[in-house]
Amino acid sequence: MKARNIAVKLLAALVLLGYGSLLLYWMFWGFGRSSHIALGGDFRYNLEPFETIRLFTRSAGWNNLRAPLINLAGNVALFIPFGVLFPILFRRCRRYPVFIIRFLALILLLELAQGISGAGVADVDDLILNGAGATIGYIGYRLAVGPEKKRGGRRDGRKSAAAGSGRTAQERR
Repeated sequence: MKARNIAVKLLAALVLLGYGSLLLYWMFWGFGRSSHIALGGDFRYNLEPFETIRLFTRSAGWNNLRAPLINLAGNVALFIPFGVLFPILFRRCRRYPVFIIRFLALILLLELAQGISGAGVADVDDLILNGAGATIGYIGYRLAVGPEKKRGGRRDGRKSAAAGSGRTAQERR
């Protein structure tokens, strides 16, 4: 691996560690949430897609923009960096289906932990908004580095001896 790639991966890992820690703090302890944490309390959840989004958009008005903006735009914007960092750090996350499945699985675990602990609500709308943010980041990553390159049909990236010999398929038979 080239020194530049190592430096980029190291920087991405440090950013992910720091940024991820900050988000975990916000999700479980920040904004007065720690006073609500009580294991064994009621499990709070929303399984109806777009319900929370609908409630926030209906409540938005000129005199009440802060809460909807923080919830809706924040749940998108705060997760954009993951769409860039995951593909840099994890080779398999360079393919969008693998990336989004792994990202949403992680968010689902965090949402369940929020609901169980009482620090927040396990909300399907958060998965939708966070996934949209991560997808925006992934699109930005793809625009910056280009499309995923095919590796000659082999997973490990090595070419077969026949494929690298310069002979046509007809000649190899």
